Amino acid sequence: MRGIKKQFKLRFEPLNSEVEPLNSEVAPLNSEVAPLNSEVAPLNSEVEPLNSKVAPLNSEVEPLNSEVEPLNSEVEPLNSEVEPLNSEVEFLRFNYESLQMTNDK
Repeated sequence: MRGIKKQFKLRFEPLNSEVEPLNSEVAPLNSEVAPLNSEVAPLNSEVEPLNSKVAPLNSEVEPLNSEVEPLNSEVEPLNSEVEPLNSEVEFLRFNYESLQMTNDK
């Protein structure tokens, strides 16, 4: 029995010296968390019914994701082509509106 006690002491006393300072850091945090728990509890009761509505939708969305993923890889290169065109269109739109304002005068 003494041998077991000694092994226990040798093994866990060094850990205690590491854990004790952490406990002193955690204690003040616990007092901050406790009031938040009382705020979260009522929200959980609102979320639970929503989870039961979302679960069936997830099963519908998952197969669609597998269809969309390959399309994303096709669209991404096109985006890099479209971006410069968007700025060109903005520039032309601005010029057009400026001309309209000039013609309206």
